[in-house]
Amino acid sequence: MEVTTVQIALFAVAMVVIINIGSAIAIWWDKRRATRGEWRLKEATLLVWALFGGWPGGIWAMRRFRHKTSKGSFIAKYVFVIALNIGVIAAITFVAIG
Repeated sequence: MEVTTVQIALFAVAMVVIINIGSAIAIWWDKRRATRGEWRLKEATLLVWALFGGWPGGIWAMRRFRHKTSKGSFIAKYVFVIALNIGVIAAITFVAIG
């Protein structure tokens, strides 16, 4: 069975959607645990979700649940990870086109 370009594109879109949902759930879960005074997720976990493309869902969840929005050090790391993610995507695109 041959895999078509459309199938690859659909798989990529599905993965991005799943990763963004996972990122949003991770932010929500961390907020929930914070309000209950329980052990929290590591910031590195939230950053890894963003690194793998879940940053739009993460940003939405941070704003929706008002979580991590005033912690400057985390926001700076998050922005760096977003830039890194976009840079990798741009490099891959450049290599694929060129």
